[in-house]
Amino acid sequence: MTISFSSSNLRDDATSGNGDYRLDKLPETTPSTSVFDRADVTYRQFTELHGQARDTRREAHVVELESKTGERARCAPMHALEQLADYGFAWRDIARVVGVSVPAITKWRKGAGVTGENRLKIARLLALIDMLSDRFIGEPASWLEMPIQAGVGITRMDLLERGRYDLVLALASTHTGDGTVEYVLNETDKDWRETVVDNAFESYTAEDGVISIRPKR
Repeated sequence: MTISFSSSNLRDDATSGNGDYRLDKLPETTPSTSVFDRADVTYRQFTELHGQARDTRREAHVVELESKTGERARCAPMHALEQLADYGFAWRDIARVVGVSVPAITKWRKGAGVTGENRLKIARLLALIDMLSDRFIGEPASWLEMPIQAGVGITRMDLLERGRYDLVLALASTHTGDGTVEYVLNETDKDWRETVVDNAFESYTAEDGVISIRPKR
């Protein structure tokens, strides 16, 4: 694989076998204005490449999730619910994700009929657990209950309730990369710093100009 950009100092060493992306050194004899311009172009192109790579990974996650969902959908809902309970899921959490009441879950556990749509939702949750296991995440139910970031009142379970399985898988990936958590929070609620930050924390502008959170002093 070779990726190249015109007027850029970004090169891909994948053809040499190591699969690393590296930046060539900027020439020391180049006028500073030209160096700054080239650096800006390189940064913009890197940002575009990063966004494309993230979208590609997201699409791959969705394809894998749907494939595993189809496999899990073969299991009877009553047995699927018992498997989720064995993984540590509370009935109220399953009800939240599926979008029904706890009494409805109770009826399904006793063998009551389940609509095709709800059966698929149960299967999708089980498929997600399969994918989390593939990513070496133990006790997935408690992991999903964890806040996405300390001091922020949004959990991974909240993302599932909103149907954002893609964001949960982004957080579960081995290589999340810088900015993944902030990307997920922005996708969830662009005003998250004002709406879901714990009262014990405050928003502030860090030295690099990025808005962050910290414990109140």
